[in-house]
Amino acid sequence: MKRILCALVSVLVFGSAFGQTNPNWEYYRTMRWKAKPGQAENFKKAAAKKTKMFNNTPETAMVTYQIMTGSDQGKFERVYVNKTLAQLYSENPQELEYWGKNVSQYAEEPSGAKVWWRIKGWSVNWDPTTATPSKYMDVQSLVIKDGHGADFRRAMNRRMSIMKEHSTRQMAVFKLSSGGQSMEFRIITFFDDPMKAMGEWKSEDFNYQDAYNEKYGYDARDTDRAAFSNAIEIYGNAIETHKLVPEMSFMGN
Repeated sequence: MKRILCALVSVLVFGSAFGQTNPNWEYYRTMRWKAKPGQAENFKKAAAKKTKMFNNTPETAMVTYQIMTGSDQGKFERVYVNKTLAQLYSENPQELEYWGKNVSQYAEEPSGAKVWWRIKGWSVNWDPTTATPSKYMDVQSLVIKDGHGADFRRAMNRRMSIMKEHSTRQMAVFKLSSGGQSMEFRIITFFDDPMKAMGEWKSEDFNYQDAYNEKYGYDARDTDRAAFSNAIEIYGNAIETHKLVPEMSFMGN
């Protein structure tokens, strides 16, 4: 129990001293849990009860996804969602004590907590204040090389501008504030139907590359795509699919 509490507290304490914070940002905290062998259902039931008791308002909301692909397949990621800086640093001793006594016995030690902030200008058709948790997420994790931030930002600014104008796809981008690489990002696509994960273009004859080049200049799409790819660390590009666990999540009602 002490190690679990230390994991939760340390990401806040060290984030305060060395992390990237801003009172106007919108924060999310993630932590991954692996159920002990044969204890997955008990873990889900116990965590669901805790969620109903302590995470049942927008101010205290948490959602849980089970990872379906990748090296962490089967683990549960608990997400403390859409918090202010003050809410992020607040604690509920009763909540932590309840988890330690009634839930943690069914799980192994958690993976390190991470704190993220949402880049609002890079969100497409997604607003956490109105959206209910999607059934699935495709989570792309990127680490950007030192000195290549400008190439990454330019490509993302342009890509998201085109997507906002022409696509129904639901996306959001998050940058790490504390708990990992300083230039770590998450690009998340939210969807309920796997057959419609990428959304649709608002016009049937829309061509992404043509629209991109028309807006940003001849051959801009290929130039930006090459610079974007070169900006990513060799080890720093991974994609996972996550599936919602509704009983362990605040569903907005």
